[in-house]
Amino acid sequence: MHLSKITRKSPVLKPPAFGCLRGTPSVNLTRGCLHACVYCYARAFPETPRAEVWLYENLPEKLSEEIRRLSLRVKLPSSVTFSTASDLFQPHPEVRNLALRVLKIVLEAGLRVSFLTKGYIPDEAWALFADYSSVIKPRIGLVSISRDYHRLFEPRTAPPPVRLSRLERLSALGLKPSVRIDPVIPGLTDREEAVEALFRRLSLCGVEEVSVSYLVLRPGVIRQMARKLPARVFREILRHYAGQPWQKVITSATTKLARKEIREAGYTLFREVGRAYGIRVRVCGCKNPDLPFEDCAPWERESPRDNFSKLPLFAGKIYNNKHAYKFSGSRNSETS
Repeated sequence: MHLSKITRKSPVLKPPAFGCLRGTPSVNLTRGCLHACVYCYARAFPETPRAEVWLYENLPEKLSEEIRRLSLRVKLPSSVTFSTASDLFQPHPEVRNLALRVLKIVLEAGLRVSFLTKGYIPDEAWALFADYSSVIKPRIGLVSISRDYHRLFEPRTAPPPVRLSRLERLSALGLKPSVRIDPVIPGLTDREEAVEALFRRLSLCGVEEVSVSYLVLRPGVIRQMARKLPARVFREILRHYAGQPWQKVITSATTKLARKEIREAGYTLFREVGRAYGIRVRVCGCKNPDLPFEDCAPWERESPRDNFSKLPLFAGKIYNNKHAYKFSGSRNSETS
């Protein structure tokens, strides 16, 4: 996929569409993402370029000016988040260099920073993390530790072992990283053995909290998956959305959710396994509008919304690793 440089004309600090991030402006370095994950809903936006990714080359200067103006007006936000429609650490040197420049600008302005990435974190970023460890909230996207899953759904991202090692390093620095398990692929990555294998590894990396959400389908996502996935895998996924209506979820009016009973059973399992490993599980309220709302914001809110309903926590149980299934990530099931 080709990277093109363009000039950004619209504001850099954008109000988020996600309710979980309300009040926290988001920053995206690119339009589109070089990771090009099969399930990515942002790839299906009409304004997203199809054969290339646009890099906003003037973003550091524009962001610095926005911060200066907001500071003068005493309207500077306390925190910002990267990246809601791309990835902060994409596999291209110019994107990585821009990421480091922009991170430094925001941190030197005294703002808290959260970021979500499935990419390779460059060596130069670790010095920033160490210097600003009290104001950085890292989130690593990791749905499965299976090689098969990585190969099929997100082959351009950092492999699961790399992300696990980065979680260990972030924990060692005291940054308390969280993990975003999104999107859960129904029938594939929500099986008990797959969830248990993932949480076991996360607990060893010092992870204390995860947020979870199932795959949401939009027409563009369905087309992407039909082109890229083996037919049998694609059919198995669609089976869990059979009979579901198109509805508005976040900003899209044409979205299908996995059937409610499937998601409820899956979230119950995630909570059970989380309790067994001492990991707090949050369910993304934005992508589950038919369930009691839960906030999965990276920062604890100073004034939490009243009456947040939470799915019940379930009693833990003892798990073992006797099952072998290709999406569980166990060594017996991995293919070369």
